[in-house]
Amino acid sequence: MYMLPRSQPTPPTQDQEHAELKVFLAFQFAGAAGLFAVLITAVLAPKVYRHFTWLNFCISWLIYCVSYTLLAFSGQQLRPEPPSYPLCLSQAVLIYAAPVLVAMSTFSLVLQLWFTLSNALRPSKQTRKASMWQNGFLLLAPYVAWLGFIITMLVIGTQNPSKVQRAGALVYCTIKAGAPGNATAIVVAAILLAMVVLDVYIGTVLYKNWRALRGSDHPGAIPFSLIVRVAIFSFVCVVGIGCAFLFLSNISFFAGNTIIALMPLIAFLVFGTQRDIIGVWMFWRR
Repeated sequence: MYMLPRSQPTPPTQDQEHAELKVFLAFQFAGAAGLFAVLITAVLAPKVYRHFTWLNFCISWLIYCVSYTLLAFSGQQLRPEPPSYPLCLSQAVLIYAAPVLVAMSTFSLVLQLWFTLSNALRPSKQTRKASMWQNGFLLLAPYVAWLGFIITMLVIGTQNPSKVQRAGALVYCTIKAGAPGNATAIVVAAILLAMVVLDVYIGTVLYKNWRALRGSDHPGAIPFSLIVRVAIFSFVCVVGIGCAFLFLSNISFFAGNTIIALMPLIAFLVFGTQRDIIGVWMFWRR
């Protein structure tokens, strides 16, 4: 996903490849189904309100899932011959761009929390509505970065068609060159570092101003549970992506790919288990 392996692990048997593929696809589809249900609920249920950065977060992880399961949707996942070049190139381009998209959408969610928190700490007469530029950045920055990576990887892939191949364990196509994976890894690491720094800063500001915030005119501007969920998911992202990075580099393709596939499911479990959403789903208890 992020970096091509430097030392090739022992090739798995065909049965192992198929078993690993089933695990990979099961986690990806489970995460996608959960996130889609959460997104539809947030959009359609009148009692559930979410900021557009939260909705964007769900959409970006759905794009992530589709990117990694493109071969399965095409029916070319298990056939003995290699997938068609256009399809393989498309997936390779998307899987190098998808981590940047989800990293940026998660960072935008954290940044929006900071904007809301800083506004909540102002006296009521000094509160300001989000500017068009601020909202535009939060909404568009993930997709601008994503499209930038798509174009870059497309150029690299078309210039090196022989290096566009299905990776080990048949899970997805990659570009067998160091530059794409390294570029994705560096950009994602930089985004996650900025996100963690901002998380820590938000936590520090909350700790210092908790009493003032609770006594302000708008104490419920940010649900505390949402801040905790964002912090938990940020931590999971850093640990999970770091482990995937390590495993895919020189230890185990299966472990690395499993972590990659688990991330959307974790996103669903962290953000899709909020009380108002579950309340809509459990309609028989009303």
